Amino acid sequence: MASPDLKAIEQQDDDFESLFEQTSQGKRRRVEPGERVRGKVVFLGEKTATLDLGGGLEALYDLAGSVGPDGKSSIHAGDTVEGFVLRVKNRVIEVTRAIGRGMVNTALLEEAVASGVPIEGTVESVNKGGYVVDVSGTPGFCPMGQMDTRRIEDPATLIGQKFKFRVTEMRAGGREVVLSRRAMMEEEAAHRATETKKRLEVGARFTGTVTNIRDFGAFVDIGGIEGLVPASELAYGRVKVEDMVALGQQVEVEVVRLERDVAGKRGLTDKITLSMRALAQDPFEALAPYLASGTAVRGTVTRVEPFGAFVELVPGVEGLIHVSAFGRRITAPRDVVQAGQDVTVRVDSVDLMSRRISLGYLDPADLDKTVERSDAPAELQAKVRWLGRVRAPEPVEMSPEREAAAPAVPRAPKAPPPPPIIGSVHEVTVDRIEPFGVFVNWGHGRGLVPVGDLGLPYGADLRRAQPVGSSFKAVVLEVRPDGKIRLSKTAAQAAEERADAESFLSEQRSKQAQKGPVGSLGELLLQKLNQPRK
Repeated sequence: MASPDLKAIEQQDDDFESLFEQTSQGKRRRVEPGERVRGKVVFLGEKTATLDLGGGLEALYDLAGSVGPDGKSSIHAGDTVEGFVLRVKNRVIEVTRAIGRGMVNTALLEEAVASGVPIEGTVESVNKGGYVVDVSGTPGFCPMGQMDTRRIEDPATLIGQKFKFRVTEMRAGGREVVLSRRAMMEEEAAHRATETKKRLEVGARFTGTVTNIRDFGAFVDIGGIEGLVPASELAYGRVKVEDMVALGQQVEVEVVRLERDVAGKRGLTDKITLSMRALAQDPFEALAPYLASGTAVRGTVTRVEPFGAFVELVPGVEGLIHVSAFGRRITAPRDVVQAGQDVTVRVDSVDLMSRRISLGYLDPADLDKTVERSDAPAELQAKVRWLGRVRAPEPVEMSPEREAAAPAVPRAPKAPPPPPIIGSVHEVTVDRIEPFGVFVNWGHGRGLVPVGDLGLPYGADLRRAQPVGSSFKAVVLEVRPDGKIRLSKTAAQAAEERADAESFLSEQRSKQAQKGPVGSLGELLLQKLNQPRK
């Protein structure tokens, strides 16, 4: 049998000894009294639990306060808990959630002052200067400005509530204890903010608490950091902030904009814009499938323009009664309806692609004749003011003479109008403006004139240069398979100029043919210049 290699064994022993020495002396993690720590429960006893703090450290965690009325602890092996280092003695780390769950003596309070470990206390009463707090039989005092990070409107509402405090001062040999809840709140907010920033990005969702309400929106704490939910992002439609949220309310929000700014000596700060509306169901998508042509509903006029009136059917969903859809010739829509007025309308069409609803006005005096009442679909009963469907026109009574003259075979239904011919010119009317162009309609057609085909100077304001309701000629450039149509105003202008030029040349050729040989170009131009202007 071969003898072992003694040199190799000695080398292994040296390596092991070196490794053991590095581990024992190593860069072990150090903790200090008052430090916030987190650990995993590896053993559960009757009064304490053993925590693994990582980095080779273990600690004893006080279970006081975690035992319920049934005598069972709410903490189990494998749970992760947080606490504060109360003391480090003989290499034993003691961790507590807070002091104040048992008898509290002067020595323990002095240790809380030195270590910064929080204590628990119950608000007993309020006086002019602040709050009297009971800490397990020891009276304490929290000044009014140290109870919260914000002004408390009604201090009496805190009586009987239990909070964590920081001991800031001890007087009269420990008989007078000065406390601060604000210090604890600011520290916890900073701790939560560190965790929140790790996942703070556009699209992230949080459960937050409403902390302040203003006319322009609501401020929400999403975990040590506040963001603003503008009034327009609270819900679909026009709403009042105070009607949507209340102080202290828990809300679900999504980050929609994140701006980083350097604000003087405060360093890097975040301007966070939040949205509650982004997490709500789109009311247009919920309502549109049920709005068949001929449906009669009630709505509220939101604004009146020269070309028509906008009507809100449900919050966030509006339709347009065009000036031509009031059932009779009118001078201006405001002669019939006013903003804020409730009206009954007929759904004429719903354009899902452009999210556009065309409405017709129904005279309230004729509703019994024109509308066949019915219940709303179950999905809409609490969402829309449904009336029913507009009745078809009454059939005309046929006399024997008219019946004899009528064709034996009923006429076939009208086919939908064919798509416009590429190159055809139409008189179009602007009905919607977008940054990339204007949507126009004509007769039975509707299309888009991109901003580059409007012939406007760079940077021109579309709403001034081509307002809704204005008309112009445009030529069809493209008809896509999905039915979308692209037109051009500049191409129509160029075609018109070419037609004028061709008309002029044709006229000149006709005149020259009557006179004889064709003259020079100079003669033609001279004749044109001498013509009187129309």
